[in-house]
Amino acid sequence: MWRGQEQLSLDDVAEFTVTTEAQLSGNEIWQSKDTLPAHHANQYLHFRLTIDNQLDSDADVRFIIPFPAIKQLTVKIGDAIWQTGDALPFNTRAIESPDYVFPVHIKAHTSVPISGSMYGEILRYQLLLADPLISEAQYRRALFRDMLFFGAMTTLFVVSLIIFFATRYPAYLAFACFSFSVNGWFFRVLGYGFETLWPNVPAINDPSYGILLYSIMLSSAWLNETILKRVDRPLKLQGLLRYYTFALLVAGLFSSLFLPLNITLILPLLWFFPFIILMFVITYLEFKDGSIKARWYAFSMIPIVTGASVVVLAGLGWFLAIDLLLSMMTGIFLTCLMLTVMISTYLIRLLQSQRDSEHKQAEKLERLVKQRTQELQASNRKLNELASIDPLTALPNRRSLDRFVDEWLSQSALGLGIAILDLDYFKRLNDTYGHDVGDLALVEVGKALQPLNDENNIAGRFGGEEFAIFKHAANETNFYPVLQSVHQRIQQIRLVDYPDISLSASIGWVVSRPNESISDSFRRADQALYQAKSEGRNRIVCASAQGELT
Repeated sequence: MWRGQEQLSLDDVAEFTVTTEAQLSGNEIWQSKDTLPAHHANQYLHFRLTIDNQLDSDADVRFIIPFPAIKQLTVKIGDAIWQTGDALPFNTRAIESPDYVFPVHIKAHTSVPISGSMYGEILRYQLLLADPLISEAQYRRALFRDMLFFGAMTTLFVVSLIIFFATRYPAYLAFACFSFSVNGWFFRVLGYGFETLWPNVPAINDPSYGILLYSIMLSSAWLNETILKRVDRPLKLQGLLRYYTFALLVAGLFSSLFLPLNITLILPLLWFFPFIILMFVITYLEFKDGSIKARWYAFSMIPIVTGASVVVLAGLGWFLAIDLLLSMMTGIFLTCLMLTVMISTYLIRLLQSQRDSEHKQAEKLERLVKQRTQELQASNRKLNELASIDPLTALPNRRSLDRFVDEWLSQSALGLGIAILDLDYFKRLNDTYGHDVGDLALVEVGKALQPLNDENNIAGRFGGEEFAIFKHAANETNFYPVLQSVHQRIQQIRLVDYPDISLSASIGWVVSRPNESISDSFRRADQALYQAKSEGRNRIVCASAQGELT
């Protein structure tokens, strides 16, 4: 039942059945998720459920199948039918998203049936219903998280490759290959490859997944050997490790040529567990032989082994109440951080022991470390800038507005102009035309306010449809014309494809009095805004004895 929740799990209300054909015969036995038997890769998983709207108004929600790997997906919502999946171009999706997201409109106190079927090697039973704004916000947060991860791994790859060419130390090349493979695998698994690299060539989906998965396993074996191997002696069980790695390569090639795809994809997962045991034995033997690197290596590998084990167990069918993606990303980040310290520490010691003959090489490494620090500082500055900007309107956000006021308090004794602007009947606009049109209106208002931003003025988004304008050294003579110009520009906004929509705004403003607190000034501006709304909206009101200004 939909009662306006942010998100609703449908697992307990959905029914499932498994068939060998895409079409239902009518004799199927429908079961809950908990009682549904295991199905094979060449079978279809069907689902059905009904959503009841308990609200007194119509509801626009999103039906979501999160983080799937579905070759063919058919979804029917009321009279609307979508046919999509990884085997079809990305533009077949109802809403452009790495997950499968479908719009659902339910009239007040009515219900809508949802049904469909899916086909693929790895299917998901999780079904969700979510508020569109919450769904979009979650997607933006996930996108921001993923881009940070991709950026960090790409930086790690580039830096490792540069250091390898400078030092010729093989561990850095192995580290570069491993970080590149992991970065590419996540980019593929999270669906960004479908959207940005090969949106209209779905035939690449399966090969890219297999190639990247095997690349991770092979590069990890190489990385482990190069990190643990010492200069003066071979690695313990080095021959066995190489033969075992070669066996994965041969098995993968044979499976890709003669066996079903699901076997080819599951082979690296089955290979992983004996590999972990073998690396544990090698690390233990190296440690017993006096290797300090083995102790550091064992400690560094704990996060990634933990995260990878969780993902592998889930891939083999184990139910784990853990965020798989977060656990894997966290494990990779922590391990890469510790391995970076380990490799760098070892290399510094090696360079110190050879500094007389390799002085120039040490200088190159120092420059590279300095360059990496500058790159990280530049990245931090960029992240701070992004954190100060509203992502929808590109205006300064609440944080930037607060910082502007704080700087005025510490640096200026002159008056501060404060204006609060609220779009008139914005909720009615959203309810009538949808949130996409509402967002378009906010973007246009942002364009109208953007020219105000300079060293002495700031115009930003306060939240929702509310904006704020601050002006240093303000008085009623120089501040009101600014607001009047903004008011006129908003009235002149016309939305493309919606010529019948016109915008207006109510503005309440003040100029701070001597010895008046900022909170009191804000309170007076807010009272002026309330007066503007109560007097019919679309007007500018100053909280002073002058009353309304026109």
